[in-house]
Amino acid sequence: MRSVFRMLGFVSLLWLGGCGWYTQDQGVPAYLHIDSIQVVGNPQTQGTLSARVSDVWLYIDGDLQGAYPLPVTIPLLREGTLRLQFNAGILLNGISATRAAYPFFTPWDTVMTLYRGKTDTLRPQTSYRSTVRYVWLEDFESLGFGLRARSGSDTVLLRETRSDSVFEGLSSLHMGVDNRAPYLVAESIDQFSLTAGKPCFLEINYRNQVPLQVGLQSQLGSDISDPLWIVELAPSTKWSKQYLNFSPYLGVVNGARYRVLLRPIGVNATTGVGRVWVDNLKLLQ
Repeated sequence: MRSVFRMLGFVSLLWLGGCGWYTQDQGVPAYLHIDSIQVVGNPQTQGTLSARVSDVWLYIDGDLQGAYPLPVTIPLLREGTLRLQFNAGILLNGISATRAAYPFFTPWDTVMTLYRGKTDTLRPQTSYRSTVRYVWLEDFESLGFGLRARSGSDTVLLRETRSDSVFEGLSSLHMGVDNRAPYLVAESIDQFSLTAGKPCFLEINYRNQVPLQVGLQSQLGSDISDPLWIVELAPSTKWSKQYLNFSPYLGVVNGARYRVLLRPIGVNATTGVGRVWVDNLKLLQ
């Protein structure tokens, strides 16, 4: 997992390398066509299998060829029997300029024979690595869920059950603010032990009328940090999925415990209301 994660700093270089893999004057290529990468697993123990795999990272005989946005038809000036490996790629924090292979997904390996001029359609699958630690899974299906409104908030958290406001299952989290009650911070009830120096991501499904900030607050002994707002998710009229990278923000001293924070920002200028719906929080390390 560490070798995959170390690639994150080289995304831009590899992205350009992937885009420049083939030019027409080099001969007739073989083609690989991939529409998507499916995530498979056990939702009872691993949480939702909803995913937003944006890219595929291709290796041939262990050598990285490039990263390609999905769906894609990849031209390869190779033929014969080769060992291919496909890694599922994501947008770090929802930013298109920061693409990376997701460190918690397994690669999909296959051995196949390529023929120049022929197009092979592949349907790769991935799953969560066996070494993943599921620090927190919250799907808001229970009456008692793992978030609360922080002291000082102007309003409360609601469990939403209307079908048009639920992403998956029977319920989601509803956060609402307006001009009379503009301040609301949701915090995880539990504090989580997270290890510095290891990949750490929060997966989130959300739909929001106003920006949604996501952050962390740490505590080491009696020392409590100020809230650290890591990502601001732009309004989305449809349900979206993001992978939020907490890894760089974990303290260098292990032993700290962390709360996850959510905060809607502002209200809609037309309606005077700001609503956010959240489902399937998944904190992984």
